[in-house]
Amino acid sequence: MSAAPDGNVPASNQGKAPAGREPRRVLRSVQRSAFWWNLSKYTVMAFCKLWFRHRAEGRENIPASGPVLLVANHSSYLDPPLVGISTKRWVGFLAQAGLAGFAPLKWWMAQVGVTLIDRNAPSKDAMRLVADNLNQGEAVGIFPEGTRSKDGSVGPFRTGVEFLVRRTGAMVVPVGIDGASRAYPRGAIFPRPRKIVVRFGEVWSPERVLAPGGIEALRQRVAELAAAPLGERRPAAESGRSSTEPGSVANGSGTVVGSPADTPSSSAGGGA
Repeated sequence: MSAAPDGNVPASNQGKAPAGREPRRVLRSVQRSAFWWNLSKYTVMAFCKLWFRHRAEGRENIPASGPVLLVANHSSYLDPPLVGISTKRWVGFLAQAGLAGFAPLKWWMAQVGVTLIDRNAPSKDAMRLVADNLNQGEAVGIFPEGTRSKDGSVGPFRTGVEFLVRRTGAMVVPVGIDGASRAYPRGAIFPRPRKIVVRFGEVWSPERVLAPGGIEALRQRVAELAAAPLGERRPAAESGRSSTEPGSVANGSGTVVGSPADTPSSSAGGGA
């Protein structure tokens, strides 16, 4: 989603359906308004600094340009905006379309570049959309656990990270969000005034991520940055899909996660 001269992000190119077949609805990136993105970012940042005493550490580890995958733990609806305000770059996310039933919210999400995904959309389509964004040199945030943690621990990663790194060769930055699960846990109605720190780790090369045991090592690094324990693998019935699927997209918080049907806001990318 490279920026156009007018400050917007052009929609991703989409292929046409083969002749003789019924056209399939495809996913498209939305156009981002630089004005609304910056206004929203600094407004949310001001609130987070006052209410959550928000602090970002290690932002210098994020490459200034080129494709980068920000891989973060997921325990709260606060996670996507926290990642977004903590970086100097624009970060792309996917969100499930159900989050935008309120028309003004849908309009705002489009202005800040959140791509809405139908929960029933094929996972591979969402992951391909994220891959397209990475191939255009964008930064994308994903939450590869696929859903919000119930206890703040970092659960097993789904296969979305591996899929995206293999497909795009993007650099990976582990991200630990410390405090969001205490400030706004699952089941809470209003966010509590708890301190939140977002920590960005060192850049991981594709070779390091794809090496034997690399994904698990990345999960351990994210947990370390988040000051959170490692969670156990969830039963298949609870997770709602096999951990071998290549991606997931639409989760409750509406961000990119690790396998398209929890992810990719996304999501791009949230959690259930």
